[in-house]
Amino acid sequence: MLNIISGLLSPSVPPVTITGGNEVQTIGSTIYRLFTSSGTLSVTGGTKSCEILVVGAGGGGGANIGAGGGAGAIEGSGLFQTQNLTAGNYTVTIGAKGTGSTNTPNNGASGGNSSFAGISTITANGGGGGGTSANDGSNGGSGGGGGYGKNGGTASGSNTNAGGNGDVNAPYYAGGGGGGATAVGANASVAGSNAAGGNGGAGYTLTSIDSNLTSANFTSFSGMTVISSGGGGGSLDTGGSSTTRGVGGTGAGSGGRNNGNTAVNTASAAVSFGSGGGGGGWISASPPNGTGGDGYDGLVIVRYTV
Repeated sequence: MLNIISGLLSPSVPPVTITGGNEVQTIGSTIYRLFTSSGTLSVTGGTKSCEILVVGAGGGGGANIGAGGGAGAIEGSGLFQTQNLTAGNYTVTIGAKGTGSTNTPNNGASGGNSSFAGISTITANGGGGGGTSANDGSNGGSGGGGGYGKNGGTASGSNTNAGGNGDVNAPYYAGGGGGGATAVGANASVAGSNAAGGNGGAGYTLTSIDSNLTSANFTSFSGMTVISSGGGGGSLDTGGSSTTRGVGGTGAGSGGRNNGNTAVNTASAAVSFGSGGGGGGWISASPPNGTGGDGYDGLVIVRYTV
């Protein structure tokens, strides 16, 4: 087909078409494609400048006075990365959540890596699993917290932090908090007659990434305001005095806790993308509450102008 432009003949330019994603929204002049499960982004008709955000999955919490799971990385340093995508198919991989540990000696499972295989591949590491009992936390995007008396896991990737250390002075035990996107996991504390699990590190507020990323605009973000937070550590005092569980960062799971043989709180699972689960309480409690909480799956967002 030919167009007449200023008296000259010129070939028409076909539009660039993009498909793919679990949720697609147009806000103003920007189109957002959210991948909450693995899939394919397809580009036809030419080249399009796209901005891509990749979030790894959160790690699971450790068991039996376990530590909090670490948060998945958010790549890259500028959050969204720009790529000029030529016509073709691009594979999107969403990391699976790390499951909470059910018993010793296994740590919580680390979260899976998420990736966008574009002109160059963008990969966000999953969060490290929380340490179980007297195990170090697993390394990851953000590190999992350390079990009682052990070290937190190290961090790798953009917007990541280390997990906190556990603490012990029998009969008091506590696990460390998992690292979050913007803060380290807190160390556990055993002082006097109180065992306090470490709090999880803070995550990234969605609207600070992009002001349009709200639950009002996207059903995928229902109930979420923060992503990639670290889980809180569990705590126990076998003598029955008061204990304090580690609180997860917003959207992450909190730890279980026990006062003597009484289970007061059970570890909770993460409820936002890339966040870690809470560390478990005590297996021998009545009822047992030693299982760690699950982390949450990763996420990929592709945005571009109309």
